[in-house]
Amino acid sequence: MATNHHDTGYKELFSHPEFVEQLIEGFAPSEIAALMDFSTLEQHNGHYITPLYEEKIEDVVWSVNATWEGITQRVYLYILLEFQSKVDLRMPLRMMHYVASFHDHLIKNGVTTAKKGFPPVFPIVLYNGNQPWTAAEDVYEMVSPKPPSFLRAFQPHLRYYLVEER
Repeated sequence: MATNHHDTGYKELFSHPEFVEQLIEGFAPSEIAALMDFSTLEQHNGHYITPLYEEKIEDVVWSVNATWEGITQRVYLYILLEFQSKVDLRMPLRMMHYVASFHDHLIKNGVTTAKKGFPPVFPIVLYNGNQPWTAAEDVYEMVSPKPPSFLRAFQPHLRYYLVEER
């Protein structure tokens, strides 16, 4: 995605933890925001190399402590913010690629291992365009024609959360 003045402004805005907190509390489902201890927000370097040796510069990446099922622990709940000013029908595929590349980055940097498992990811698309967002919000919706029931379990699923400014 080409960088424009909106992206630069949003990257600056969301480089501050208080704005990330306001984004999540104001727009994400309340049950997600309720899990997070925003005083533990930590920004991460979003610049990494994908498994195919392509450079990837993520817009904004944060982690936060979360509590669920009565247990509080340091969890790498990464919030990936992908800023869009135009509808991109490939967004579900892009986000699936970003999340997979990010997990690979965590393994390469010793944050986790394949045996330990991957941290949860909450991918967010922040859309500021004038036209209504029409792209699918889960990569599974791009599978066409819909497979028979015995093949559905083998299809990819990754949903992102859409924040549409309009």
